Amino acid sequence: MLRECDKACIYSFDGVFLAEVKVVDSEKDNMALIFEEEDMDKVNTESVIVFYDGIQGLVTCKCSLSARVKVVGTETGDLGRAIYKVPCRIDELIGVEQRRIDLKVRVSIPVMLETADELGKVIHLPAKLKDISAGGLGFESLEKLKENQIFSFMFETDAGDIRLKASVLWVREVTENGEEPFYRYGSRYFGLSAYQESMVRKFTFQEQLKRRKIQ
Repeated sequence: MLRECDKACIYSFDGVFLAEVKVVDSEKDNMALIFEEEDMDKVNTESVIVFYDGIQGLVTCKCSLSARVKVVGTETGDLGRAIYKVPCRIDELIGVEQRRIDLKVRVSIPVMLETADELGKVIHLPAKLKDISAGGLGFESLEKLKENQIFSFMFETDAGDIRLKASVLWVREVTENGEEPFYRYGSRYFGLSAYQESMVRKFTFQEQLKRRKIQ
């Protein structure tokens, strides 16, 4: 059922967030979850789990958890605490949300765009990302770019920084409360590699998971 999954969030049956876990062997029948010690007592044998699947999206399932086994050796939690490996069986598929490039999340991330001026000279322009998906992104800037203008910027992910390249699809001038006008842009990626697409998809789904936790 799962195809590319290494993270999940566990909820009670009434929708209360309980824990975030790592997923191992998600594509196999003997899938397991990795818990930090402090989260073990929060979770029941039967729970609702939202899996982050890099291909499918957010996959929500009713699952059964088995006896825990303490992980020994060099494997520890992010803060060096004890962790446990718990076998997990999917009993029922509840739903799948947002596939691949459909999932767009709103953000507010300052970036420095790198592009070329009319003479071909490389210039750097400050901007702010406003939304992002695996298909493209929206951003704002005080500087005006042209349609089809190509730019790039460094994007931070939990696996390290990647440089994304995109081209401007549309531009709209905005004036609010009599302040200095700025420009809103829509853009699509240019020359996006499979690895870069995977990192962007992972970022968007992780942001979705974070927002589920605080609801």
